Amino acid sequence: MKYSVSHFIGAIFAVPVALIVGFISINFFVVDQWLDWLLMIGSYFGAYIPIQLTTSNQYLNEVGLSRREYKYVRKHLNEAKPKIKVLLSQYTKIRSYSDFKNINEINRIARAIYKTVQKNPKKFFKVDSFFFSHLDNTVNLINQYVYLVRMPHKNHEEINQLNAAKITLEELKRTLHADLRALNAEDYQQMSVEVDLAKINQLPALDHTEQVEVPVLKSQQKERIER
Repeated sequence: MKYSVSHFIGAIFAVPVALIVGFISINFFVVDQWLDWLLMIGSYFGAYIPIQLTTSNQYLNEVGLSRREYKYVRKHLNEAKPKIKVLLSQYTKIRSYSDFKNINEINRIARAIYKTVQKNPKKFFKVDSFFFSHLDNTVNLINQYVYLVRMPHKNHEEINQLNAAKITLEELKRTLHADLRALNAEDYQQMSVEVDLAKINQLPALDHTEQVEVPVLKSQQKERIER
């Protein structure tokens, strides 16, 4: 369950409660109309808040974050979202295949990191440098590079500066690769543990199969001798 779903669940339960309270207040109590509305609003929030808190706490316990930590992560995800979109928009401005290939790879890595953290917010703290600096540096440099590389009548010095920027983009891509590896390192370790456990669990089954095959072979040899 996502954190945002808790608001939806709270509203689903709170709206009927508010309507029931309003119906009872209007039909069974002789009070002013503004008090009826006040009771409906109060009953809505009286039902909504505890339900939303309960369901959101359930999600936060699942991901292993406090409410403050989750809001901190969500803030940085919201700030990174438009930057990821900027990377996507660069495709229409690229002229050379080598630039397209390089920027496409950078875009794929950045989106993979963003979506992984969005799915599992706790992993944010493994790649916080991606959100603090690496993504900003990459987006800013790509913007400048794509803009300037399209300019006509470049002199020798300007061409050298563009080549230096291209090399820097390669270095940034390796940095993003390192971020992605750090993000998935624990998952690969867990997979290795599962593989080792699976191999260990297979050993008794193999031993049992060998024990069954040996008596069968002996009985077959005995039958041949008797014949």
